[in-house]
Amino acid sequence: MKKNTAIVGAGAIAYCHAAALTKLGVGIRAVIDVNPESAGRLASQCGAEVVGDLAEIVDGLDMVHICTPPSARVAHARIAMEAGCHVLMEKPIAITLSDARVLVDLARVNKVRLMVDFNHRFRPGFQALARRVQSGELGEIVSVFVNRMGMLGGNAGTQHDTWRRKAGTVCGMSIESLSHDIDMIHQLAGPVSTVQANVRCTIADAPTFDDNACVLLGMRNGAMGSMNASWSSHLKGSARGVVGTRGTAILEGGDLFDFERLRVRTRDMPSEEVIELDDIYRFASCPSYFNVNQHFLECVEKGVESTASGLHALEVLRVSQAILDAARTQTLQVL
Repeated sequence: MKKNTAIVGAGAIAYCHAAALTKLGVGIRAVIDVNPESAGRLASQCGAEVVGDLAEIVDGLDMVHICTPPSARVAHARIAMEAGCHVLMEKPIAITLSDARVLVDLARVNKVRLMVDFNHRFRPGFQALARRVQSGELGEIVSVFVNRMGMLGGNAGTQHDTWRRKAGTVCGMSIESLSHDIDMIHQLAGPVSTVQANVRCTIADAPTFDDNACVLLGMRNGAMGSMNASWSSHLKGSARGVVGTRGTAILEGGDLFDFERLRVRTRDMPSEEVIELDDIYRFASCPSYFNVNQHFLECVEKGVESTASGLHALEVLRVSQAILDAARTQTLQVL
């Protein structure tokens, strides 16, 4: 039977989900947004109606896609989950741990699936790296790392050009963007146990918006971890990978989230292996949104939890908050 959803939040990323849902045969019955014009543009594209309140339409839905800023999700999620709808929401799960716990509890109490879209983990480039790590060919993990830099939106911007920097919805890099990297590190090396960090803001009129971070992680399995990230760099690039006792694998690209080549060398190889990848992050056409929604549908149909569940997303947010706390207090944070 064809499943139906509603999309809450009609920003750019909602179009990626709408296109994926259409390909997967999911009906989009309604679009809800605080800006009726934005809702109307998306609704006209996917054959949906515009409604002012999710409660007006929720009884006829199987699921709800929440694409609002992370500070504005609990009310919509409550309506959806108390009506028995499964929920896929954008990352991060929330800005505060208290909101994240509410969302996780709502899913548990109402026996529905809550999945958070860490979409970079569903891209072929990262999956190629993860397979090499999970195969065991690199041996015991010694360290896992992320180094990435670039300009958010192509320029430093101001607090007025994005919800990320506006009062009430402000969400700095450590929570909003490093959530991807924390999620990927977790896939490669398991949970984080300790955090040390420094963060810095370079935007004068948005002093609470951290756009640079230098982070040291202790992993629960004894491995070391590090993240160096910048949203204000005039040069672009990224590298993420794993050093193991038997080998090393590095995923590289020319921008913040471009995965262009995978370099691998084990102690049994005479030279490194270089696998060229065509996994450039083209926002509007990235296949990961299709992969995310396909995985979500499979979890719903089989009645199983995603590895990107709300509970996992809560743990990711816990690390993001520990980064900010460690930077503010200059103390080691133990999770």
